[in-house]
Order: sequence, then C-alpha cells, then structure tokens
Amino acid sequence: MGAAYRTITEDEHAAVAALILHVGFGGTPPPEEYLRVAPPEQFRVLDDAGELLSALRVSRLAQWWLGRAVPSAQVLHFASPPQHRGQGHGSRLLAELLAELREAGVPTATLRPSNFPFYRAAGFEAAGAWSLYEARCEHLPKRLAPFRARQVPIDDLAEPRALYQRIAPTRHGAFARDDLSWRWIARRARDRSALCLVLDGPGALQVAPPDEPAGWVVVAFEFQRDAPVPTNHLQVLDWGCMPGADAALLALLAGYSSMGGVLRWSGPDPDPALFALPDLHTRLVNRFHWMLRVVDLRAAFTARPYPAGVAGRVVLEVDDPVCPWNTGTWRLEVAGGGAGVERLAGGAAGVERVAGGGRGGALRTGARGLAPLFTGFTDPADLVRAGLLAPPGPDSLEFLRAAFASPRPWTAELY
Repeated sequence: MGAAYRTITEDEHAAVAALILHVGFGGTPPPEEYLRVAPPEQFRVLDDAGELLSALRVSRLAQWWLGRAVPSAQVLHFASPPQHRGQGHGSRLLAELLAELREAGVPTATLRPSNFPFYRAAGFEAAGAWSLYEARCEHLPKRLAPFRARQVPIDDLAEPRALYQRIAPTRHGAFARDDLSWRWIARRARDRSALCLVLDGPGALQVAPPDEPAGWVVVAFEFQRDAPVPTNHLQVLDWGCMPGADAALLALLAGYSSMGGVLRWSGPDPDPALFALPDLHTRLVNRFHWMLRVVDLRAAFTARPYPAGVAGRVVLEVDDPVCPWNTGTWRLEVAGGGAGVERLAGGAAGVERVAGGGRGGALRTGARGLAPLFTGFTDPADLVRAGLLAPPGPDSLEFLRAAFASPRPWTAELY
C-alpha cells in the first residue's frame, strides 16, 4: 500500500510527541508539559504499516497583514527517526500537509527553519524576521508618570490578552493568538520564574480609555555569573503597548540599573523602542528569519489588503511543482485596497499600469519568489537580484513596489 499521510490518535499522542522531543529538543521540555500544550489534533504523520516514517506538529493561527487577519498555518516541529532520514519521507509529509491546508482554505504556512535548503525545496522562503535587541537599564527612560504599574499573576493573563487583541492588527505579520498561545506564554513564564507587569493610566497620545491597561510586559530575570562582567539579564518573553506608552513601558524596568541590568527583547526593524530611548543605546544582538509558503496563490493574494491608492495589474508566470495548482499564468489586479487574481488561458498577456504606463511580458517566478513578495519583506528588485523574479522591465517593478509596500513583517513569537 505504501506510506500513508494521516492524523494521529489519542493512543499515539505520547509516542509521537516523544519522537519530536527527542529529535528536536534533546528530550526537553518535559513530555507531560508538552502534551498539555500540543494536543493530538496538531500532529500529522507519515507511516507505513504502523511504522512511523516522519512526523510534524502544526497550528493554525491567522496572521495580520495591513490590518486584516488572513488564515495561516505554522509548522512548529518536524522530525524523522534516524533510520528513515534521507529517503524523502519528510518532503512527502510536508507536501501532503500543504495539500491538506489548501483543501481547508488556509492559503499560507510559516515556520522557523532548522534547514534552509530542505524548506526552500518545498517552496518556503525567508519572508520576515525576528530582531533581537538589548539596552542597559541605566539607559532606559526613567519617567513612569502619568502611568501606573501593577503586577498580575502569570496564570491570569486576561488583561494582556485583551490588550493584545487590540494591538495585533497594527503589527504586520502578527498572529491572532488562541488559548494555546497564551498557555504557552504562561508556561514559558513559569519555567523561567518570570513576572507580568501591567501599565495603567492615560498618556498624552494614549488611545486607551482612562484607567484601562495601556501596556504589559512578561519578563524573566537571569543572573549571568560566568560572564566577564556579572550581569542581570532581563529577558522580555512578551510585551506590547498602545501608542504613546512605549517610554513608560521601558521605564518599568529602569530601576534594575542599580543591579547592572541589561534588557533584551525581540522586536520589528526598526523597533519603536528606538524612538522612546533618550539616546542611541540600543544594540542589535542577533537576527533570525522565518519563512513563509504561499499554499494557494489565488486565495492568498486576494485575502491580503493593499495600499488604497495603488491601482494596476501584473501578469505572473508561476512554476510550482510542489503545489501544482499554483502553476500557470495569473493576472493580479489591484484597485481600491483589494486585489483580484485570475488564471489566464493561453499564456501571458503582459503588464499594464491602469494610470498610464508601459506594457511587457509576464513576470516569471516560483513559490520562493511569491513568499517575500506576499509579506512585503523585501524590495522586488532584491528578488530580481536573487533570481527569484524575472521581470520584463521597470514598470512592473514600480507597480509591485507600490502594491506590496508595507511595514517590515515580524512576529513576537520566536517559534
């Protein structure tokens, strides 16, 4: 019969989780804790007559793009037993997942790559970044007023959760978090003896009602005794605030300057904290990239919004052997903040700017070129340099640059 792609049963839950933990995490976190935050319905496996060939864990959180939530999936963990590696089972499992997502109406998938070549072969490409920053607490803003701070229990993050729901639509690429997302944040916080502080009170630019939460931070404290200079690291596990509260959120942690505190966090590029600090004391520590896969070209590019003032059309010739339903010639037409995508029969019809402009042939690309274009991660000219996009002329680049203009995509979750 050959290998079969399927979900798992409750009876298989512990064994499949153990495989992923052993291969990907060296046996940690504790299996019982992992089972609580990773339910059986999130796992997919490829097996042959009961023999497990490959396994993955996937969640389905929508992502916010220019203020609109678009269905998406996140490949969280992926593992194959050592004796079954190098035989194409992982590639088959991933391809089957993409087909399932398309049938379920999920047009994109994202992941944090452990192996760039493997995921690029499946059509994923770098499409967003986590930028890791640090600043010494002595350089943070000192003034908290007119805001006030209070501590809330890690096991009761209802206020940060409600505030995140208001903030997430303003973050290009943010996830629409669910119950499991917040349970995972609370679990990480408990494991690291973190605390949660909530910021109350109105500010000059504050758009939250008076006396309602304006920000929050979940922060863990780690004393680095083995460093050349002993240092207290304050690691932000999660945070956010309404406009006008950035400086006060940083001021919450300024008091740790007397202990040699160094604040570390993940943020966009550029990070709003840059403008809230009194001087240029922020240091970029590291940067990681996450990858995106356009699962369904038509559904993805019609679901996301576009700048309201942009109008035009472009023809794309797409080659996508892993998701063959994307292969073909497509016309993308943008107008009024939305887009229509139509498959063309008989080849490319060219590029035409609605407001006058040149004509030319189609833009040739594949799944890897579509991903960073979709998120607005990089200038289309960079995709040309990388060989991921072959345009007929400058008019098409000008249109794509305008149509996909956006803030740099990022997520708060380093998953």
